[in-house]
Amino acid sequence: MTDTGLRVGVYQGPEIPQSFRVYAENVQRCLPRHRVIVIPFADKRNLPKSVDVLWDIRSGGGNPPPEFLLGSHLPPLVVTVHGFAPVALNGWEYFRTFKGLIMSDRYAKRKRALWHEAHTGVAGIIAVSAFVKAEAIRFTNVPAERIHVCHHGVDEKIFTPHSGMEPETYFFHISNDEPRKNIHRVVRAFRQLRRSHDVELVLKIPRNSAGRYEKIDGVRVLSNVLTTEEVAGLYRRALAFVFPSLYEGFGMPIVEAMASGCPVITSNVSACPEVAGAAALTVDPRDERALLEAMQLVCSKAGLRPEQVAAGLRRAADFSWERSTECHAKVLYAAAQVGQSR
Repeated sequence: MTDTGLRVGVYQGPEIPQSFRVYAENVQRCLPRHRVIVIPFADKRNLPKSVDVLWDIRSGGGNPPPEFLLGSHLPPLVVTVHGFAPVALNGWEYFRTFKGLIMSDRYAKRKRALWHEAHTGVAGIIAVSAFVKAEAIRFTNVPAERIHVCHHGVDEKIFTPHSGMEPETYFFHISNDEPRKNIHRVVRAFRQLRRSHDVELVLKIPRNSAGRYEKIDGVRVLSNVLTTEEVAGLYRRALAFVFPSLYEGFGMPIVEAMASGCPVITSNVSACPEVAGAAALTVDPRDERALLEAMQLVCSKAGLRPEQVAAGLRRAADFSWERSTECHAKVLYAAAQVGQSR
């Protein structure tokens, strides 16, 4: 640690999911205000020589940090854990291919074994929710006192409501269309809803998923690249955001929708109820009837929308990138102290 601040080598690695990238960019943008100097690197060859702490931002899918970050001669390692979906879920709820289903048990056992090998080299875990902290205790062997919950934030300059805006007649969903995102149940509930309500379902999903849904009556698929501002506009104009995931480590779209003044229907499992609080309609994500009834309620109860919008705005105010970064800085400084005492 220098007089100018804490030097942190940030491993970002290849193929960072979009949600991880949003998280990392926002926290790193705020860290200098906490006297944390960020030194990014992408692989073993570029590992910085003189830092106080190493930080792996990209542990998702049950993956432990890469072995080259775990050497005893290296600075203390902090790992952000985003979730353990393929380890925790049944294979058919995570993997789309038959091969993935067959291999799912072996995959989960392998990830748990790797964590058990790696856990002694981890000085601290940043869990993105209390739910993920519980999962990390369950799957990693890292002691609970070394696992710290730092919630994500939301960009309050982009995700804002427009007062007086009347909603359009569509439900909105955005995701990568993994099986755990549960779009097939959203679509089935929506098709029942169309029998009695003249509404649309707008899906913002990857281009390679578009063919699954674009010929369904009432479904509008957006697979082109959108700016963050355009996504915020889709939230604002929607009747509600529908996000009944089977597994979320945090669920950033829940907060984005709420901050945009959009009512939310989400899951009552994993981190979704933790993030949504009492400000969303929560349902059993495996119960299509419950999902349909929530969508019917949004369509038919005139007074529900302003109540949900107001509750969502209050809840979204609980999440800020500055507060998240302050939490991160405390964990990083504590890890550096561990390194100095070695």
